[in-house]
Amino acid sequence: MVAMVALLGALVLGTVLSACASPGSTSGAVAPIAYDDRIDLGVPGDLLETVTGVEGYPACRNEPITYDGTTWYPFLPENLADFPEVAPHPTAGGGIGGGTARIVLPAVVAPGPGDDVGTLTVFEGGFAYWISDSRDLDTWLTDVELSYAWVC
Repeated sequence: MVAMVALLGALVLGTVLSACASPGSTSGAVAPIAYDDRIDLGVPGDLLETVTGVEGYPACRNEPITYDGTTWYPFLPENLADFPEVAPHPTAGGGIGGGTARIVLPAVVAPGPGDDVGTLTVFEGGFAYWISDSRDLDTWLTDVELSYAWVC
């Protein structure tokens, strides 16, 4: 009986402590996020690399992009004002700056020219920013596995 009470106490304490994780903490699972949910996973560190020609098509904001063995998950940062401004690669056309995907589609349409390939800017701390060559799609990404509460 004493062992069961001790075990129950340890489980309760573990649950309480895990609920006290600081903003930006990526320990534990991230619950399925809704379409307009903004989440705080911390802020990007130093720029590590910028790579052109990275395939992706995050038109619905729930399609991961995989590059060089890392899967990147789109998300809306709660603390976007703390994120670095990311300039599009000079060879890309148009110009929209360092935001997040803004296209709202009732269904996925076939990508237009330059919509499904773009520039990936990777930062320390498990963050990246992807912008399509057409500059019509862009999103912040994390290497923290996310699940999404919508299907597009």
